[in-house]
Amino acid sequence: NNHPRWLGGYSRSQHKGTEYNSWRISVYRRDAFKCRISNEDCNGKIEAHHILSFTKYPELRYEINNGITLCQAHHPRKRAKEIQLENYFKNLIGLSV
Repeated sequence: NNHPRWLGGYSRSQHKGTEYNSWRISVYRRDAFKCRISNEDCNGKIEAHHILSFTKYPELRYEINNGITLCQAHHPRKRAKEIQLENYFKNLIGLSV
């Protein structure tokens, strides 16, 4: 836990494995390979974003409905912003959790 590379319960390799890649592609396909916000600010390549934290909700890591496709401009980079946007993202994909 005290190691500088400790990520709080998961390793970066989990973001590179087969299960993660399968989840990511499934999210992209569901969202037609487009940012779900899709406005004039869209910019950059698409990324699959976990709506509920990858670290705090390990049971939802590979659930397609816990993912949303966002472009780099719309992908929140700070956890506080992610938390603020959780309900908005859930509404975009029709998730009621």
